[in-house]
Amino acid sequence: MLDTPLTRADLVTFFSLAPKPPSMDPDKRPDPRPLTRVLRDLGMALRGGTTRWPVVWRALGLAEEQDPAHHAALMTPLLTAREVADLVGVLDPSIIYRWAKGKVPQGAGPFPCAIDLSGGRKDARAKRWRRAEVLAWHMGQPQPLYAKPAPVFGTIRPTP
Repeated sequence: MLDTPLTRADLVTFFSLAPKPPSMDPDKRPDPRPLTRVLRDLGMALRGGTTRWPVVWRALGLAEEQDPAHHAALMTPLLTAREVADLVGVLDPSIIYRWAKGKVPQGAGPFPCAIDLSGGRKDARAKRWRRAEVLAWHMGQPQPLYAKPAPVFGTIRPTP
């Protein structure tokens, strides 16, 4: 499962870059330029047109070794603001962006952190969320904890 190569089409689906719904024309493929931009911004390079899940997780700031219980959640396609709004039952996706900035409804915990696919581009609207985190927030449950990479040796210095 983790060693199965991810193709460009798999990555377009995972990052939610394909237009919804897909085109009716079977010969028309999604534009590869948005995927190319996302891969560049995340510092990912495809080898032979493919990659593996641990490489994707590392690019998103997670450790390459994850608890097998989290594999399914980490391989589920990321959600756009529109999809998050539909999932939690709000009408306008701008509410999701407001919640991401910390203006959540009274009594609700902090909204899950967005994954920024824009590489810092202004007004790119390339924020995505993990389904498991949004559902946990919506149900009032604790957020799933994913393994983070260990710091590189020598990057943490003790205070004098």
